[in-house]
Amino acid sequence: MKESSRIESLFAKQYNGNPWLGVNMVAKLSQITPEQAAYKFSPQANSIWEILNHMIGWRELVLQGIPQNNYSSPNHNFIQPITNTTKEEWQKTLAHLEKSQEDWQQYLSTLDEMILDEPFGEMSYSYYELILGVLHHDIYHFGQISILFRLITEGV
Repeated sequence: MKESSRIESLFAKQYNGNPWLGVNMVAKLSQITPEQAAYKFSPQANSIWEILNHMIGWRELVLQGIPQNNYSSPNHNFIQPITNTTKEEWQKTLAHLEKSQEDWQQYLSTLDEMILDEPFGEMSYSYYELILGVLHHDIYHFGQISILFRLITEGV
């Protein structure tokens, strides 16, 4: 199996498949209501919704930056207050995540593996590390989302 196919499989399993960690993003996020997604334990804490928007923002930024060998993180780091907490807005956020997943799957399905060992722009890491970094970033924040959901539904 080609390495790009392995990476593509990991992205697919994590999103809506059967990943080794036992739960995928679609299954978990489908359990969360807009109210739960917007809930903040304190004004300084991030909500599930804010974390999810952060994940989506980084997925998009990195994917858009790959052809240019560069990207630049915005000052807000894709963490913005949620002002509209309707069911429709939550569904839009989930659709936005789905679109970012489709974009990554499309990119990975046509990936030229020759670039994987190349340095990404002037960074000290390769394209391989960058792409797997997105996967790891998703898993890290998905863990936060899972913990927050558990605390919200089972109490602190």
